[in-house]
Amino acid sequence: MQLHETIKAIRDEKKLSQGYLAFELGLDQSQYSRREKGEIPFTPNEIVKISKLLESSVAYLFGEETTINQTVSIDEKLIEQYELRIKEKEEIIALLKSQIKSFLIIYLSPLYAFAQCLCNFEC
Repeated sequence: MQLHETIKAIRDEKKLSQGYLAFELGLDQSQYSRREKGEIPFTPNEIVKISKLLESSVAYLFGEETTINQTVSIDEKLIEQYELRIKEKEEIIALLKSQIKSFLIIYLSPLYAFAQCLCNFEC
C-alpha cells in the first residue's frame, strides 16, 4: 500500500474527515484530497503532522511497521446503553431522596412538635 492509501485508510478507520486533516495542515480540502489521491505528494512536514493526527508512527504510514497505536473504539450502542443506565441510576437516586424526605417529614415532624411542646410546657 502506498503512503497516500495508508493515510486514507487510517483516516477512514478513525472516522476523521478530509476537511479536518486539511484544516490541521493549513490546506484547503481540495488540496488535501489531491494529496490523498496520490496526485500530489505529501511534504515531509505534512507527513509528520498527519502521523500525530492519526496517532500513528511515520514508519507505519510508510509500511515499515506492522502495528499501530490505536485507541479503542467503543461501539456507539454501548455508549448509548451506558448513558441510559446512568440516567436510570440518577432517577432512582432522586426517588430515594424524595422518599427519605417524605419519611423525615411524616415521622420526625410530630416528634419535633412534641419536643417543642415539652420544652415550652405549652401543649
